[in-house]
Amino acid sequence: MHKFLLTTIITGLIYTLHIHFQPVFANRITEANYDNLKIGMTYQEVKQILGKEGQIYPEYNSPGLENFWVAYRWVNNDGTGITAIFNSENKLIKLTAQNLNTTSLGANRKLTVVTNRNVEEIKVGMSYDEVTKIIGNRGTKQSSSNNSLTNPNTTEYIWLNSDGTSLSIVFNSNQKAVAIRTQNMNTYNFGNPFWNQPKPVYAITREKYEKLQLGMTYQEVRNILKKEGELDTEFDPGAFQKSREAKEMQLNGTADHEGLVNREQVVPNEVEEGEKIKNAYQWMNPDQTGIKVVFNMQDRAVAIYTFGLGVGL
Repeated sequence: MHKFLLTTIITGLIYTLHIHFQPVFANRITEANYDNLKIGMTYQEVKQILGKEGQIYPEYNSPGLENFWVAYRWVNNDGTGITAIFNSENKLIKLTAQNLNTTSLGANRKLTVVTNRNVEEIKVGMSYDEVTKIIGNRGTKQSSSNNSLTNPNTTEYIWLNSDGTSLSIVFNSNQKAVAIRTQNMNTYNFGNPFWNQPKPVYAITREKYEKLQLGMTYQEVRNILKKEGELDTEFDPGAFQKSREAKEMQLNGTADHEGLVNREQVVPNEVEEGEKIKNAYQWMNPDQTGIKVVFNMQDRAVAIYTFGLGVGL
């Protein structure tokens, strides 16, 4: 009696556990399985990924599907699953999922050319052959007019998906990737799209400044700085002249107070025509450091200023 009762209890527990865990084990067809399937696979390849034989689906009807041969289903206990359609050559031509949070793939949608996973594996400096091996597609070569770098020594290829997302890569003359861009693929762009552009030239230096002297002509200044200056259109000769005269008066007033000059020397003489201020020219670097020189009517430097060179005169 005790043995019978014990056997009944154990059998009941096994049956209960079986009922409880059966749906868990049966629902093995997942979204991850679906994502690993590719159009063009054979039935054996699909079966290997899904882990079991499919059930022939004779009720499947798609009169608009060309070269249709047979349909299989892999169904979970809760009704979710995958339907795969094969052609007469045993190649997967259409793939649909039931409630797996995925979209249909196949005859009603073109195969994805490039994926986010592909992009993550591609690095700047890779060769064109390395890139095509990762993607599994050679891409489309862009015409020179569409080349985003507009450089005759570069070549651009694009991999375009049917949903409008895309990957474009620019290769240099050695067929090495120098710029990687994506369109709506939730990734960042890689590489320097301006790698082939000349670097800014910082021609105006402190060393050249130190060679300049008051009294030099524009041409002498130009010869030292190695290029033409740019006329400072915002420079006001009249305001500069008044500021200069006021400064001279202040200096002379201080000297008179200390007994260094006579009082009559404090008031400056009228400025001669040739000494009046004419204009100012600037020689600037791309980062807006540089030099400005003020010239009088005799084309002589009467003031020299610097910007960001750490010196001044």
